[in-house]
Amino acid sequence: MGVWWVTTIGMVICLGLAGGVLVHFLRSALDIEDSTRIDKIDSNTETQFTDKS
Repeated sequence: MGVWWVTTIGMVICLGLAGGVLVHFLRSALDIEDSTRIDKIDSNTETQFTDKS
């Protein structure tokens, strides 16, 4: 019975670590600040492309 508990707890720890690593790298890859830092659009250019109907 003790082996089952150790196996279950070890599996939960491994899944937690794998999930934490996945979330960490996804959050760093999908950083929203990168889009405004890399693709800067000034306000004059932005108003030029809006629909005026």
